Amino acid sequence: MQELELFDENPAWRLLLQAYQNIRTTEVPWIPRITGVEGLEVTELSAIHGKLIALGLLKFDLGTQIEGIRYQPTSLAKQALLPPTERNAMYEWAVEDAA
Repeated sequence: MQELELFDENPAWRLLLQAYQNIRTTEVPWIPRITGVEGLEVTELSAIHGKLIALGLLKFDLGTQIEGIRYQPTSLAKQALLPPTERNAMYEWAVEDAA
């Protein structure tokens, strides 16, 4: 899957995606925008957010004026964070259709 190959070629993207995955729980499915990650420059975060969204690894919700934009790792993101040999990549729409 090209999306995961591109993800693997960019280790900085893993740092941000892992930060979201570490925060996400069933009680907190939507996470406010992460504005700092150890090992990443603040100036990189906006572009990395965009890349993760474009690849289908991170989805967003506009939230309210008070909350602002919120993010959530997708099912594909969970696969991306696994070692390549353990992946069973599925697109978000395929997971939802299977449910």
